[in-house]
Amino acid sequence: MPDIYPGKDSYMRMDNESTWAGARDASSAETVNASATNGQIKISANGAGSQFDVYRIFMAFDTSAIGVAPSSANLVIRGYSAGTADLIVVKVASGATGDPTTNFDASDFSKIDGFVSGSSMSGNATDYSSEITTWSTSGQNTITLNAAALADIASLSDFKLCLVSYDYDYLNTAISNGSTVRSGMGLVSSSTASYRPYLSYTEAGPSGIDKVNDISKSSILSIDSISRSSIAALDDVT
Repeated sequence: MPDIYPGKDSYMRMDNESTWAGARDASSAETVNASATNGQIKISANGAGSQFDVYRIFMAFDTSAIGVAPSSANLVIRGYSAGTADLIVVKVASGATGDPTTNFDASDFSKIDGFVSGSSMSGNATDYSSEITTWSTSGQNTITLNAAALADIASLSDFKLCLVSYDYDYLNTAISNGSTVRSGMGLVSSSTASYRPYLSYTEAGPSGIDKVNDISKSSILSIDSISRSSIAALDDVT
Protein backbone atom coordinates (compact mmCIF):
# COMPACT_ATOMS: atom_id res chain seq x y z
CA MET A 1 0.00 0.00 0.00
CA PRO A 2 1.97 3.06 -1.20
CA ASP A 3 2.00 6.28 0.82
CA ILE A 4 2.26 9.90 -0.42
CA TYR A 5 3.03 12.86 1.83
CA PRO A 6 1.67 16.34 1.01
CA GLY A 7 4.02 18.48 -0.99
CA LYS A 8 2.44 21.47 0.76
CA ASP A 9 -0.15 22.10 3.44
CA SER A 10 -1.47 25.30 4.99
CA TYR A 11 -3.21 26.17 8.22
CA MET A 12 -5.70 29.01 7.55
CA ARG A 13 -7.50 31.10 10.14
CA MET A 14 -10.19 33.71 10.54
CA ASP A 15 -10.06 35.11 14.09
CA ASN A 16 -12.28 37.43 16.10
CA GLU A 17 -14.67 38.32 13.29
CA SER A 18 -17.73 40.32 14.37
CA THR A 19 -20.22 37.99 12.63
CA TRP A 20 -20.43 34.30 11.81
CA ALA A 21 -20.69 35.10 8.09
CA GLY A 22 -17.67 37.36 8.31
CA ALA A 23 -15.57 34.46 9.58
CA ARG A 24 -17.06 31.57 7.63
CA ASP A 25 -17.67 33.23 4.24
CA ALA A 26 -14.48 35.29 4.02
CA SER A 27 -12.90 35.23 0.57
CA SER A 28 -9.39 35.39 2.04
CA ALA A 29 -7.93 34.07 5.28
CA GLU A 30 -6.74 36.51 7.89
CA THR A 31 -3.76 34.29 8.79
CA VAL A 32 -2.00 31.62 6.71
CA ASN A 33 0.77 29.40 8.04
CA ALA A 34 2.40 27.20 5.40
CA SER A 35 5.16 25.93 7.68
CA ALA A 36 3.24 25.09 10.86
CA THR A 37 4.20 21.80 12.48
CA ASN A 38 0.63 21.31 13.66
CA GLY A 39 -2.75 22.95 13.30
CA GLN A 40 -6.37 22.54 14.24
CA ILE A 41 -9.86 22.74 12.88
CA LYS A 42 -11.52 25.19 15.24
CA ILE A 43 -14.89 26.91 15.46
CA SER A 44 -15.66 29.28 18.32
CA ALA A 45 -17.72 32.26 19.43
CA ASN A 46 -17.24 34.42 22.48
CA GLY A 47 -19.95 34.83 25.07
CA ALA A 48 -21.33 37.96 23.45
CA GLY A 49 -21.43 36.45 19.96
CA SER A 50 -19.25 39.28 18.71
CA GLN A 51 -16.07 37.32 17.94
CA PHE A 52 -16.13 34.24 15.71
CA ASP A 53 -13.23 31.98 14.66
CA VAL A 54 -13.15 29.58 11.69
CA TYR A 55 -10.03 27.50 10.91
CA ARG A 56 -9.42 25.27 7.87
CA ILE A 57 -6.49 23.11 6.75
CA PHE A 58 -5.52 22.62 3.08
CA MET A 59 -3.26 19.88 1.68
CA ALA A 60 -1.86 19.12 -1.80
CA PHE A 61 -0.46 15.77 -2.96
CA ASP A 62 1.46 14.92 -6.13
CA THR A 63 -0.55 12.07 -7.67
CA SER A 64 0.81 12.45 -11.21
CA ALA A 65 2.21 8.91 -11.13
CA ILE A 66 -1.23 7.36 -10.49
CA GLY A 67 -3.10 6.72 -13.72
CA VAL A 68 -5.76 4.28 -12.54
CA ALA A 69 -8.18 4.94 -9.70
CA PRO A 70 -6.99 3.11 -6.57
CA SER A 71 -9.21 0.41 -5.18
CA SER A 72 -9.15 2.27 -1.85
CA ALA A 73 -7.43 5.23 -0.21
CA ASN A 74 -7.17 6.72 3.26
CA LEU A 75 -6.03 10.08 4.57
CA VAL A 76 -4.02 9.30 7.70
CA ILE A 77 -3.59 12.13 10.22
CA ARG A 78 -1.86 12.12 13.61
CA GLY A 79 -4.15 13.80 16.11
CA TYR A 80 -3.19 15.91 19.10
CA SER A 81 -4.79 18.28 21.60
CA ALA A 82 -8.60 18.50 21.75
CA GLY A 83 -10.75 16.23 19.61
CA THR A 84 -14.16 17.88 19.90
CA ALA A 85 -14.74 19.06 16.32
CA ASP A 86 -16.34 16.65 13.86
CA LEU A 87 -14.62 16.94 10.48
CA ILE A 88 -15.15 16.28 6.80
CA VAL A 89 -12.75 16.26 3.82
CA VAL A 90 -13.80 18.29 0.77
CA LYS A 91 -12.29 18.97 -2.64
CA VAL A 92 -10.31 22.15 -3.30
CA ALA A 93 -11.36 24.14 -6.38
CA SER A 94 -9.17 23.96 -9.47
CA GLY A 95 -8.47 27.69 -9.27
CA ALA A 96 -6.65 27.47 -5.93
CA THR A 97 -3.13 28.90 -5.91
CA GLY A 98 -1.61 26.12 -3.83
CA ASP A 99 -0.34 22.84 -5.24
CA PRO A 100 2.28 20.24 -4.23
CA THR A 101 5.13 22.67 -4.97
CA THR A 102 3.50 26.05 -4.25
CA ASN A 103 2.17 27.24 -0.90
CA PHE A 104 -1.54 27.93 -0.58
CA ASP A 105 -2.19 31.62 0.01
CA ALA A 106 -4.87 33.62 1.81
CA SER A 107 -7.12 33.81 -1.26
CA ASP A 108 -7.50 30.01 -1.24
CA PHE A 109 -9.54 30.10 1.99
CA SER A 110 -12.85 30.08 0.09
CA LYS A 111 -11.64 28.02 -2.89
CA ILE A 112 -13.49 24.87 -1.99
CA ASP A 113 -15.04 23.16 -5.00
CA GLY A 114 -18.73 24.14 -5.11
CA PHE A 115 -18.50 26.55 -2.17
CA VAL A 116 -21.33 29.11 -2.11
CA SER A 117 -21.07 32.01 0.31
CA GLY A 118 -23.94 31.95 2.79
CA SER A 119 -24.97 28.38 1.92
CA SER A 120 -24.30 24.95 3.33
CA MET A 121 -21.55 22.97 1.62
CA SER A 122 -23.86 19.96 1.74
CA GLY A 123 -25.12 19.43 -1.79
CA ASN A 124 -22.73 22.08 -3.16
CA ALA A 125 -19.19 21.06 -2.29
CA THR A 126 -17.55 17.88 -3.58
CA ASP A 127 -17.17 15.63 -0.56
CA TYR A 128 -14.11 13.40 -0.32
CA SER A 129 -15.21 11.65 2.88
CA SER A 130 -18.17 11.19 5.14
CA GLU A 131 -18.46 13.01 8.48
CA ILE A 132 -15.66 12.09 10.89
CA THR A 133 -17.26 11.85 14.33
CA THR A 134 -14.36 10.48 16.41
CA TRP A 135 -10.86 11.91 16.74
CA SER A 136 -7.86 10.41 18.49
CA THR A 137 -5.65 13.01 20.14
CA SER A 138 -2.83 10.53 20.77
CA GLY A 139 -2.67 8.39 17.63
CA GLN A 140 -3.39 8.12 13.93
CA ASN A 141 -6.82 8.95 12.54
CA THR A 142 -7.61 7.00 9.38
CA ILE A 143 -10.13 8.74 7.13
CA THR A 144 -11.64 6.64 4.35
CA LEU A 145 -11.79 8.54 1.06
CA ASN A 146 -14.80 8.02 -1.22
CA ALA A 147 -15.22 7.23 -4.92
CA ALA A 148 -15.02 10.90 -5.94
CA ALA A 149 -11.63 11.15 -4.24
CA LEU A 150 -10.39 7.90 -5.81
CA ALA A 151 -11.33 9.16 -9.27
CA ASP A 152 -9.57 12.48 -8.71
CA ILE A 153 -6.44 10.81 -7.36
CA ALA A 154 -6.13 9.14 -10.77
CA SER A 155 -7.29 11.99 -13.00
CA LEU A 156 -5.56 14.93 -11.30
CA SER A 157 -1.80 15.44 -11.12
CA ASP A 158 -2.37 17.67 -8.08
CA PHE A 159 -4.78 16.13 -5.57
CA LYS A 160 -5.89 18.94 -3.25
CA LEU A 161 -8.19 18.67 -0.26
CA CYS A 162 -9.45 20.75 2.63
CA LEU A 163 -10.48 19.70 6.15
CA VAL A 164 -13.33 21.67 7.71
CA SER A 165 -15.63 21.42 10.70
CA TYR A 166 -18.68 19.38 9.72
CA ASP A 167 -21.34 20.65 12.13
CA TYR A 168 -20.58 24.35 11.72
CA ASP A 169 -18.41 25.30 8.74
CA TYR A 170 -19.65 22.59 6.34
CA LEU A 171 -23.32 22.95 7.31
CA ASN A 172 -23.04 26.75 7.71
CA THR A 173 -24.49 26.71 11.22
CA ALA A 174 -23.26 29.41 13.59
CA ILE A 175 -21.86 28.03 16.83
CA SER A 176 -23.58 29.01 20.07
CA ASN A 177 -22.19 31.98 21.98
CA GLY A 178 -19.45 30.99 24.41
CA SER A 179 -18.81 27.65 22.68
CA THR A 180 -15.67 26.18 21.09
CA VAL A 181 -14.93 22.94 19.23
CA ARG A 182 -11.49 21.98 17.95
CA SER A 183 -9.53 18.99 16.69
CA GLY A 184 -5.75 19.21 16.38
CA MET A 185 -3.46 17.46 13.91
CA GLY A 186 0.15 17.17 12.85
CA LEU A 187 1.21 18.76 9.56
CA VAL A 188 3.86 17.94 6.98
CA SER A 189 6.43 20.36 8.47
CA SER A 190 6.53 18.39 11.73
CA SER A 191 10.06 17.36 12.71
CA THR A 192 8.63 14.00 13.81
CA ALA A 193 7.91 11.83 10.78
CA SER A 194 5.08 9.90 12.46
CA TYR A 195 3.19 13.17 13.03
CA ARG A 196 3.05 14.05 9.33
CA PRO A 197 -0.19 13.37 7.43
CA TYR A 198 -0.12 11.11 4.40
CA LEU A 199 -2.28 9.57 1.69
CA SER A 200 -2.27 5.78 1.76
CA TYR A 201 -3.77 3.93 -1.19
CA THR A 202 -4.17 0.44 -2.60
CA GLU A 203 -3.47 0.08 -6.29
CA ALA A 204 -6.26 -1.38 -8.40
CA GLY A 205 -5.69 -4.96 -9.45
CA PRO A 206 -5.91 -6.25 -13.02
CA SER A 207 -9.43 -6.20 -14.43
CA GLY A 208 -9.01 -9.54 -16.24
CA ILE A 209 -7.41 -11.11 -19.27
CA ASP A 210 -7.06 -8.80 -22.28
CA LYS A 211 -4.96 -11.11 -24.46
CA VAL A 212 -4.06 -14.78 -24.83
CA ASN A 213 -0.76 -15.44 -26.63
CA ASP A 214 -0.86 -11.84 -27.98
CA ILE A 215 -4.33 -12.35 -29.47
CA SER A 216 -6.82 -9.77 -28.20
CA LYS A 217 -9.75 -11.05 -26.19
CA SER A 218 -12.26 -9.68 -28.70
CA SER A 219 -10.74 -11.84 -31.48
CA ILE A 220 -10.93 -15.11 -29.56
CA LEU A 221 -14.08 -17.13 -30.27
CA SER A 222 -13.14 -20.30 -28.41
CA ILE A 223 -10.31 -22.10 -26.63
CA ASP A 224 -9.97 -25.87 -27.09
CA SER A 225 -13.46 -25.89 -28.67
CA ILE A 226 -14.96 -24.15 -25.64
CA SER A 227 -16.77 -20.95 -26.59
CA ARG A 228 -15.50 -17.70 -25.05
CA SER A 229 -18.87 -17.03 -23.41
CA SER A 230 -18.54 -20.29 -21.45
CA ILE A 231 -15.06 -19.55 -20.07
CA ALA A 232 -15.22 -17.90 -16.65
CA ALA A 233 -11.49 -18.08 -15.87
CA LEU A 234 -8.16 -19.09 -17.41
CA ASP A 235 -5.46 -20.39 -15.06
CA ASP A 236 -7.54 -18.96 -12.16
CA VAL A 237 -7.60 -15.46 -13.71
CA THR A 238 -11.12 -14.18 -14.30
